[in-house]
Amino acid sequence: MADVVEVCDAVKCFRTPEGGLVQALDGVNLIVAEGEFVTLLGPSGCGKTTLLRAISGFEPLDSGELRIQGRSMQGVPPHLRPVHTVFQSYALFPHMNLEANVGYALDVRGVAKAQRNRRVGEVLELVGLAGMQRRKPAQLSGGQQQRVALARALVDRPALLLLDEPLSALDRKLRQTMQRELKHLQHELGIAFVFVTHDQEEALTMSDRIVVLNGGRIQQSGAPAQIYDRPANAFVAGFIGDSNLYPLQVQNITAQGAELVHQSGERFWLGKQSGLTIGRQGQLLLRPEQFYLTCPGEGYAQLRGQVEQWMFLGKDFELLVRSEHGLAVKATVSDTARQIALQVGQAIRLWYAPQSAHWLEASSA
Repeated sequence: MADVVEVCDAVKCFRTPEGGLVQALDGVNLIVAEGEFVTLLGPSGCGKTTLLRAISGFEPLDSGELRIQGRSMQGVPPHLRPVHTVFQSYALFPHMNLEANVGYALDVRGVAKAQRNRRVGEVLELVGLAGMQRRKPAQLSGGQQQRVALARALVDRPALLLLDEPLSALDRKLRQTMQRELKHLQHELGIAFVFVTHDQEEALTMSDRIVVLNGGRIQQSGAPAQIYDRPANAFVAGFIGDSNLYPLQVQNITAQGAELVHQSGERFWLGKQSGLTIGRQGQLLLRPEQFYLTCPGEGYAQLRGQVEQWMFLGKDFELLVRSEHGLAVKATVSDTARQIALQVGQAIRLWYAPQSAHWLEASSA
């Protein structure tokens, strides 16, 4: 697969009203391949939108290099780049009907009328809006307006589609529907997508690869399962999904793994891992869904504590347990037969597989 986008050592700073500097991008390197769905994920101010705007040409870099389809974008304005952007605000022309909105870019480029009409018709059918050509934006639902914005971006057949939180204005149910449709559309077209969001669930369900940013730097880049199960550092572990993250020290190493101890005296077990030595300090990640109320089999470790809170989530139960040594433990379990009888203050045991726990070095940030 060829590379559509190459970002090399990208740096971008903004001056604050007080005269200081904020570094939005700090030596960012990113490659996006043909047909890849890449999501830029991170908290507000992490640099994800700045990176998207740099690729689109709306934000010049202070230093670094940007290539699209192997061609340097130095000095190339947005309208001459093989890229289209779908913004959070769909920015549809209210006085134009759907057909005119979608065909606007082709009209500007002087595409012959017959070809223009054919391409508009094809892309409207692709996004499920065939037969609505005469409607104006005010006559469309939020989801339909989203599809018009997509159709307008796709009608010119870009090499790359950039999407800046395009689903954030939709309600939860419609947003989930559009996530599935957008992923299906991207698969059908084979166009590379770079998608910006701060919604972790959205990133995990839609992406081929997630790029997590913080402070203008890429913290980790990888497949959703890799990012979730094996985060590179404590920031990624805490930002992606719910987590139990404890600072621990290696106390003992056995053939099965390592025994770890918290300063409170609480002990944990980690599956066999190379490089660990007695006395080494780090952090242990245990996801809430990695706990069980009953022991699933041999080799599972346990934590003892008391139920502090519990909530029914429709399928699973979410527990907050206070361990015997005072640690707060979040657990999401689906053993409903046992859950229904649980009471606040009840003694409980939580079981987990040591090999499912993830060790993070103390220097991870």
